[in-house]
Order: sequence, then structure tokens, then C-alpha cells
Amino acid sequence: MRDRLPRALLGAGLFAFTALPICSGPAIIRFKGAVKRGDSFQHKVSDGLIFGLDPIKESDLCQGWQIWLGRSEQIKTYAAIATTPLFHGLIDTDICRSDFRNSDNSGPNTPGPKNVNRPQRVRHFEFVTNQSDYEAVVKAYDALDSKTLTAEQVSSEVLQHVHTGKLNITGFSLGNLHVGAQPAIERMEFTVELNLRSTRSR
Repeated sequence: MRDRLPRALLGAGLFAFTALPICSGPAIIRFKGAVKRGDSFQHKVSDGLIFGLDPIKESDLCQGWQIWLGRSEQIKTYAAIATTPLFHGLIDTDICRSDFRNSDNSGPNTPGPKNVNRPQRVRHFEFVTNQSDYEAVVKAYDALDSKTLTAEQVSSEVLQHVHTGKLNITGFSLGNLHVGAQPAIERMEFTVELNLRSTRSR
């Protein structure tokens, strides 16, 4: 599998501008997009926040896309820090070619003995929106590693800084549908909903 963040952090694009409203309640940002196999996607949520899908390299068994949020092409870890720290392996932000087929690629991934236990069309994730919140979450997980805070205290602290998001796959086309082979996602259409809390108690 591809490289992950350090242990404490475990877990060409389209641009559109959506300004973040200033309000005390939730701000819902919605947009949609489409990708073909090997394509990337980007949507500019604000001046300091980009949503993206990166194609996963051919040598990776997942071979689909990874959901990311960050402030630039160089800083893409705003979802990784909030979504992956307590998990190992594939998570909701990994959209893999095998997610939608059963274990031997003989049919759709439906309930039964060949079911692949993976998320389907709806992917939920959490994220931060700025470097300050990113550093606060890192600090909280460092405190968990050093046992200066309990898991419950860390969870409460992290919730002060994260927002929630959802990607809904509205359509896709699969290729290489042969028993024993690896399928491929040839194209994918999706909608994204980001729930941003503009003000949070500290």
C-alpha cells in the first residue's frame, strides 16, 4: 500500500471557487465532479482550502482515488490527520477498484460469502480547514501517544477542530470484469458535501 503519515498521524484538476460564509451555525458547501481513470480532481473551497481526488498509483492494489483536503498541492493532509489516526489500512477516503466487486470479481459486491467489507457509494470523512487546527489535532494525538491524555480527552479535543464531509458516488463504470482478474474503475461521477462549522467553542 502507499505510504501513510507518521504513526501519530495514521489513520489536471478542476477548480471552482466557493467563499466560506461567516456565520455561527453550520455552513454547507456542495459541489459535484467527474473523473476518468487516472484523472485528478480539485475544487477550491476557499482561499486556504482545496478538496481533491488523487489517482492512486498503478503499483498499488487499490488503484482508484484518494480523497484529500489541504491548502495546496504540497499540503494535502487536512483530511488524513482527522480521518486516519486511529485506523490502519484502507478507510473511507480510499476509493478502490475492488470496493464494488466481490472477492473473486465474479459479480457485484453484495452480501454473502464473497462480500468485500468495504464502503460503497457513500464515503464519510473528517477534516480540518487550517494549519492552526491541524497542529492542534497533531498535538492531541501526540498527547495520546505519550499517555498525558486519555482517549476520551483526545476525542473531545479533536472534535473542537474538525468538520465533517461526505462524498456520494452517483455513477461509475467498471472494466476488466473477469473472474480472478482485478477490476478497474473507468469513470466516476460524484457529489461532495462539506459541513463547516464557522465558529466553535474552544
